[in-house]
Amino acid sequence: MEDLTLGLILALAMLPVAGWASPRFARCIRAGQRIRPEGPADHRGKAGTPTMGGIVPLALILAGTGILWALGPGPSAGGAFVLLSMGLGGVVGLLDDLRSQRRGTSVGFFPHQTLLTQALGAGLLCLLVPTLGEVGLAIPFSAVSLPLSSLPVGAWIPLVVVGFMGTVNAVNLADGLDGLATGAWLLSVLGLLLAGGGTELGGIALAALGAGAGFLWANAYPARVFLGNVGSMGLGGFLFGIAFASGRVFLLPFTGGLFVVMALSVILQVMSYKLTGVRLFKMAPFHHHLEEGEVAWPHRIRSPGWPEPKVVVRLWLLEAAFALLGVLAGSFA
Repeated sequence: MEDLTLGLILALAMLPVAGWASPRFARCIRAGQRIRPEGPADHRGKAGTPTMGGIVPLALILAGTGILWALGPGPSAGGAFVLLSMGLGGVVGLLDDLRSQRRGTSVGFFPHQTLLTQALGAGLLCLLVPTLGEVGLAIPFSAVSLPLSSLPVGAWIPLVVVGFMGTVNAVNLADGLDGLATGAWLLSVLGLLLAGGGTELGGIALAALGAGAGFLWANAYPARVFLGNVGSMGLGGFLFGIAFASGRVFLLPFTGGLFVVMALSVILQVMSYKLTGVRLFKMAPFHHHLEEGEVAWPHRIRSPGWPEPKVVVRLWLLEAAFALLGVLAGSFA
């Protein structure tokens, strides 16, 4: 059976499983969402919502890839790279979540601890890069494909480390509103799938879309379950892994443009406050700036004050445009 056909069958099977199992698993492990005190006031009602449900779609992606390998030609270096990237991101998030649950606060790892563990994970991921063989890295808006094997070690190691850490953290930052990160991730993966990259990786991507869409059923507003850091970082790792292994890593800033926006909003917020003493946005990441509600501190850019569901849908539409731009950027090959 062709990988894409089997991937589509797995996606259809995983969708209801993920939607049913995610909230039940999160309730079973008794992991409740902790809300940071400085966050939006109306988010306090979300305290105690079952979290760490992202373990379910990650497990389904792992199982789906195993089925693809069992019924196909067997394991591949590209598929192994994707699973390792997803697993490393998930492990960092899991450790963060467990520490947060144990301490009873919204803070697990401190930022430097998160970055250090992610850097160690990226280092492990680098060990698998030489096994990928003749992967061609597509250059956006160009027919040029840069062979990965032609890059010196000093070029592809920073690409893997920065790409992995940046993607994992950007998806994690976007996970602040019900369904936002999950929906944007689905659109980004779909964009990479439409941009091409091989039938086996396409089958894995299809299975992942089914698992993610099922989780979104329970994660949509009002959410019955949250991804947790294990889920958001694991999905971020998957996104980077599928982009790199398929040779579409340079398209990722386009297909995942919303995640880039969220990361940049945090950077700009910190820079504005450090340099001028005044925040640029009402709150960062950017999706919180768009939400209704007032804050006590001054900020430079006026907030539109939209309800949470409107923020989520409009940001999904923005991410859909980014995904289409990524498909266009990769269509010249």
